[in-house]
Amino acid sequence: MRRLFSFCTALFVLCWAAEHTHAQSSPAAGQSNTQPPDPSKAQPPQPSTGQQPDPSTAQPDDPSNAQPPAQTAPTKQTPQNPGVRSGGVNVGDAVTIGGYGSMRYEANNLDNPKPAGFDFRRFVLTTDATPNDRLQAYVEIEFERLAQIEVERELERFEDGAAFKEELEGGNGGEISIEQMWGQFKFGDPFSVRFGQILPPVGRFNINHDDDRWDIPRRTLVDRNAPVLPVKTAWTELGIGAHGGVDVGKTGRLQYQAYVVNGALLDFTIEKVVETEEGEAILKQAGEFSLARGPVNGEGGVRAGTWRLGFSPTLSSEIAFSGYHGKYTPEFMDPITEKINAFGVDGIYKRGSFAVEGEYIHSDFGNTDRVVEAFIDTVTGSTGTAPLAGAAGTETEFAIKDLTPSRQGFWIEGRYRFWPEGWKNSFLGKGFDNPHLSGVLRYERVTLHDALEEVAIEHGEIERADEQTLRQERTTVGLAYRPLQSVVFSVAVEFNRRLEGDVLVFPRGHIANNYTSVLAGMAFGF
Repeated sequence: MRRLFSFCTALFVLCWAAEHTHAQSSPAAGQSNTQPPDPSKAQPPQPSTGQQPDPSTAQPDDPSNAQPPAQTAPTKQTPQNPGVRSGGVNVGDAVTIGGYGSMRYEANNLDNPKPAGFDFRRFVLTTDATPNDRLQAYVEIEFERLAQIEVERELERFEDGAAFKEELEGGNGGEISIEQMWGQFKFGDPFSVRFGQILPPVGRFNINHDDDRWDIPRRTLVDRNAPVLPVKTAWTELGIGAHGGVDVGKTGRLQYQAYVVNGALLDFTIEKVVETEEGEAILKQAGEFSLARGPVNGEGGVRAGTWRLGFSPTLSSEIAFSGYHGKYTPEFMDPITEKINAFGVDGIYKRGSFAVEGEYIHSDFGNTDRVVEAFIDTVTGSTGTAPLAGAAGTETEFAIKDLTPSRQGFWIEGRYRFWPEGWKNSFLGKGFDNPHLSGVLRYERVTLHDALEEVAIEHGEIERADEQTLRQERTTVGLAYRPLQSVVFSVAVEFNRRLEGDVLVFPRGHIANNYTSVLAGMAFGF
């Protein structure tokens, strides 16, 4: 862990140092590399380039008094408003509607899950209401893998009784989620208060997760597929806090976010299965506990805090540190109390057509053995004896899943933007002002230390899977085409390899040593 942390930190510090040195030895952004002309050889004034002169300092157009071309002052960074999409469609003077959507086709050489298929990843709508430059309300609603939801309810009465019916229809894995919904009061650039459903600013991806921003049509292992984050991206929590920033030097800016939130906790879901077994119909019910985003109904109290501190020496670089700290065991497990302590470092560096971006996160979940013992104690009524099997034709299970004392992982992505001059009038370039292609290379690795897949209580027995450390790496090579900045068509090839453990981290439980996936995707924003 220390070597990975040192590697990531050194990488971003070196990137910052390179940019800082370049900024000192090169003209400021927008300056010419030419030397000031000799006044005796001054040429008549040239047509305006769109820069408006300051009337208080304007001089007559006297060739004998010609001045060298004006040197542009170092560019100050615009204060950021984290979590808010730029652009959108104006609806009236104070409201902007925006959003993004994405689809993907995937083929891989695994037997299970599906070897190939189309995937409606998500469609997201945002509303940004700014009635005053100091007041703002923002809402972001996500429809993920959701084609339809249909609910039918019916009550039918008979002579000797009645029937109550309910049917729910929908696609597998479909979800509707409020990712953000907050109000904000701005005291000034250094300090704004935000209250509502916010994105915990841990790492880089969770606060920059919009699909149209990325050139690879799959989110990272660290943040989504095998999350090192306490909750997979897009992770959202209800709370209150502040954000802001101050200028540092000529081009730098220091920015922060800090919130107190309800916090992630172990929560349960009820799963129902109807199946046939040896000629007998069986109704199976399972109560499964796993980490989830915090409640929004006012129960449980404020359990956690999250923060981020970032420094941008220039417009083209940033390094940031972030964290999350809070209790995740529910009240019914008291007096057992365990906490999550997550720490991240991330950054980005751009120079010309090249960009490198990355993130490292480590999450500690305390003594998970104590959590398992509290779970068993709760289900068995402090007797340590598993409940007996239920009535004939039924099975009941209580399970706690995916516990790990600690997780860590990182990803690093390099992008190179280009556009062949000969393609300007091709079908890819014609009609677009600034189309471009991007070559992408992403490497990522995730480790789950002493992972416990499941502890199950059923059939009058307590079954505990063996703990093992799981480690997996993924290398992705891709090519993206953007006719517009907010529209991307991309293809990518993933090479996944199991480094430690008996099964893969993603897809979880698969025994393959390695596999390859081919992805093709499209994302758009507005």
